[in-house]
Amino acid sequence: METHAEPRGMPPATGLFLALNALVYIGLVVAEGGLDMSTRTIAAWGGLLPLDWLDGQYWRMLTAGFLHFGLMHLVANGICLLAWGVPLERGLGALRMTILFLGSILAGSFGSLMLHSQPFISAGASGGASGLLGALFAFWLLRDIALPVSFFAINIGLNIAVTIFVPGIDWQAHLGGFIGGAILALILRPRMA
Repeated sequence: METHAEPRGMPPATGLFLALNALVYIGLVVAEGGLDMSTRTIAAWGGLLPLDWLDGQYWRMLTAGFLHFGLMHLVANGICLLAWGVPLERGLGALRMTILFLGSILAGSFGSLMLHSQPFISAGASGGASGLLGALFAFWLLRDIALPVSFFAINIGLNIAVTIFVPGIDWQAHLGGFIGGAILALILRPRMA
């Protein structure tokens, strides 16, 4: 990848996804009447439900990625989207970043649907964000980007720690998104090389 002057400002796709998440959350706050969402509100707005409950509503696999249960949920996913999405978008461009993020949301939802053994309602951009980390990891393994091992030890370690120690985290979506993002990175790779 050629390097020129350091780009400044928010890349468009990353900025769009941050804005969409924030706007949808504001709509949820108005609908719920508070900062924390009930499972009923999340389900009504397009949260992910078990496969046998979907009844053909497969669009939920995408819409769930733009819903958040609370402000901290939104902020945590926003920080990850910024930290991992900005450098990826600067290397991949807006279109490939969009494909990567949306594809990772779908992969995260697929992982959630396949790996849950109990009824659940899932929402959040963490499958998409985990996909960005998975893509960075794949590009690092392929030596397309230069990041220290500590970057992955910290970021993957924190992702695992959160899923273990914070109740209600959909680790299945994190895992599905991470794997999906890594696979998509291989497909999207030519421009990174």
